[in-house]
Amino acid sequence: MKRTSLMSGIGILLIVVLLVLVNLIANTAFLRFDLTEGNIYSLSKASKKVAGNLEDPLTIKVFASENLSPQLNDVKRYLNDLLSDYQTYGHGKFRYEFIDPASDEELEKEAQGYRVPPFQENVWNKDKLELKRVYLGMVLLYGDKQETIPTIQTTSGLEYNITSMIKRMTQQQEQTVAFLTGHGEPDMNEEMQQLVQLLKGNYVVRTLDLSTETPDPENINALVIASPIEEIPDSQLVLIDQYLMKGGSVGLFFSPVECDLQRGTAKARGFNFAEMTVPYGFAINANLIADKNANMINIQERRGFFTIQNTITYNFFPNITQFSAENPTVTDLDLISLFFPSEIDTSNHLAGSTGKVTPLFWSSDNSFVQTRPFSINVDNQIPEEKFTDSSRVLAAAIEGPLQSMYKEAELPANSPINKDELVTESPAGTRMIVVGDGLFLRDSYMTTPANLYFALNSVDWLMGDTDLIQLRSREVALRPLAEISDGQRSFWKYFNWFGPPIAAILIGIVYWQIRKRRRNREAAA
Repeated sequence: MKRTSLMSGIGILLIVVLLVLVNLIANTAFLRFDLTEGNIYSLSKASKKVAGNLEDPLTIKVFASENLSPQLNDVKRYLNDLLSDYQTYGHGKFRYEFIDPASDEELEKEAQGYRVPPFQENVWNKDKLELKRVYLGMVLLYGDKQETIPTIQTTSGLEYNITSMIKRMTQQQEQTVAFLTGHGEPDMNEEMQQLVQLLKGNYVVRTLDLSTETPDPENINALVIASPIEEIPDSQLVLIDQYLMKGGSVGLFFSPVECDLQRGTAKARGFNFAEMTVPYGFAINANLIADKNANMINIQERRGFFTIQNTITYNFFPNITQFSAENPTVTDLDLISLFFPSEIDTSNHLAGSTGKVTPLFWSSDNSFVQTRPFSINVDNQIPEEKFTDSSRVLAAAIEGPLQSMYKEAELPANSPINKDELVTESPAGTRMIVVGDGLFLRDSYMTTPANLYFALNSVDWLMGDTDLIQLRSREVALRPLAEISDGQRSFWKYFNWFGPPIAAILIGIVYWQIRKRRRNREAAA
């Protein structure tokens, strides 16, 4: 008995010693197992790189009240864990502290000086709902620079915001993205506010008028051509071509077919701009791509004396679910929506291009290619048997070296440069992204988060800055249901109706038989 007690005591002592050793090791070594999809509770490579490359000390002050609601307490706890991870990879140059402004009047003044205001929160206190004045915000200090997140009420996008702020503060030279203007393009500050406001978090964003300014890769890192509705003059096409040849990057979002859904009319624009890209390795075909997998729209129908709202599938607004695995702009996306898209032609007759062309996404195998004459009226639905065309490329990424469109062709009569000044081949690092949808960047067509993510990813890729793309894309949580046939849909519907009760009855019968046999055996014994 004594020996047994002795062995039990030794066992307990060994367990205690083992736990102490594990805790000592844990305090000196950083190790985490994150089993979530996308490792959303671990720092991304981009964040680790940013924290590890700090040249000077970075200080973060988190102004957080002590008694927060359970929801905000979870956010506060997540933020603390996140900043702890940054500090681990900061090699002593990343510091952070949590401050409760309510504990001292001077601390409240400090928070307000950093533009971190209090806000109202509903909390339960002794079975009563009370309105409390609380703080949860932060300021990042790096040298003489500072960035502020005034209020934090969700964990969504928090790591992305912190990492992008650190990148912006530590960046030696600001990068510029310009939106082409002067050809009927949408106003970037009124019709593309979502995209522009987020881009301003990382870049200088401005407009570019080619009638008064010549673009230069030294001061414009990327040029976005978004849905021109008027033809770009030949003299300005020369400037765009030479901007590319000198190493600039261009994002082209262009619809070669002008569509008016309200009137149900569509016509080809006939711009020479659509064909000028052939030497670069692609062309934008003047067609419309419809898809069986498409968005729903609301229409009004007249029935007798009444007008009713009806929802229909509109096949010229396809849902895109097939993405390339070769380019970071789309690798983590699940679903984006397009509006009257046209095909990006990357076929063999363009193989003479010296650049690398990578299709980014394409329509499904149940597509329909419509050419002139176009018919987009919602009353003339495309018959289901028409969706027999193969998938069509709707966006592509192009990497240099590229050949000038004027290498073999004559310069226009009003060209701003002479033939002997022409640069005929771009550097290897030249980049282009082309999407056969000119409506894509407008606020009114940003119908899914992934649309906005793809637009932001595209600009980052054109800038040559892909660190944040993976971090941004792993915030996307859309999980569209797989398309199934009508027969499969009916099967699963009736299975869900009748399967569980039938299974319960069968289990009951089996259990009843088992008990009956057991009772018979006991009676026979």
